[in-house]
Amino acid sequence: LAAAAAVALRSSAPCCAAAAFSPVSVVVPSRPPFAAGVAASRSTPLPAVALALALALGTTRDGDGDGVGDDGEGGTVVGRRSALLSAVCAVSSIGALSSVGAPCPALADDAVAVAAAVEVEMKSFVDPEGLFLLNVPKRFYTLRRKAKGDLPDEKTGKGRRGSSIFTAGDMAKAEVVAVERFPTAALLEESGIAPLGDISTFPAIGTATAVAELINARRERERQQGTGGGTSRTNLVLDTANVTPDGKTLAFSLRTKIDVQKPELLLEQEGVSELYRITLAKCTLDSNDGNIMAVFASAIETDYRGPDGEALRKTVDSFRALDRSGK
Repeated sequence: LAAAAAVALRSSAPCCAAAAFSPVSVVVPSRPPFAAGVAASRSTPLPAVALALALALGTTRDGDGDGVGDDGEGGTVVGRRSALLSAVCAVSSIGALSSVGAPCPALADDAVAVAAAVEVEMKSFVDPEGLFLLNVPKRFYTLRRKAKGDLPDEKTGKGRRGSSIFTAGDMAKAEVVAVERFPTAALLEESGIAPLGDISTFPAIGTATAVAELINARRERERQQGTGGGTSRTNLVLDTANVTPDGKTLAFSLRTKIDVQKPELLLEQEGVSELYRITLAKCTLDSNDGNIMAVFASAIETDYRGPDGEALRKTVDSFRALDRSGK
């Protein structure tokens, strides 16, 4: 049987490597450790994984023949001949496919391909006041602020909700999209900078990183005022600030550390002991009315690294501030 298995493995080359067999009984556990198979290396060939799983999902010595592995785990004893033949058949069939040119991808690569195929459905939002338009995930709620007290002041850019004029999101997943509007001059004055000369482009105001820091600091002040204080935990991600060639659009990313009450429980459930929120930002001066229009899209880092993160990038990319120069 071992020789037959070795022949099957060689027939599936180059996808497989030789494998050795231990002359032991095979116990099929009631709860097989599938995690071991899932954690296989990205470079592990599929036939080798199939054979390894067939043997390792419960290979346990049963010296006393009582149907229970010597390690005490309960299970059903399967004859060595039956188990090995099943493994050989599985490997041989995959080897046959590889011999005619069929690809033999790794399990991890298959998982990545499936995740990449998942696409979040989007919907369009056109501002009824004619200030902006963008696309957001279809499942997101949308709220356009209209009450006078909720809207930011035309001169200061401040209101009960800060500078926000639009919010969308999925509260169950803590994913949020916000559109903000505030005067360029107010941004500078709050930072102790006199708004002199031409401030119609971002390079005229300062470097991309410096302006991104000013905008982040303004948002943090608004957050602290709304929550009654607290220290800033949001930082500009290094080397992410950049300006378009026309100087009208600034993009950057932010990273916020989230307080975790029980990091050991989080580590057990999610595999991480710290949580961060990633925020994508896009600010534009295309309205040509003296205001900065900005969109901020954020998600927990673990969600951001999946299809939801791609959807938020699409939201930011779709954001457009409409020209208000003639109004």
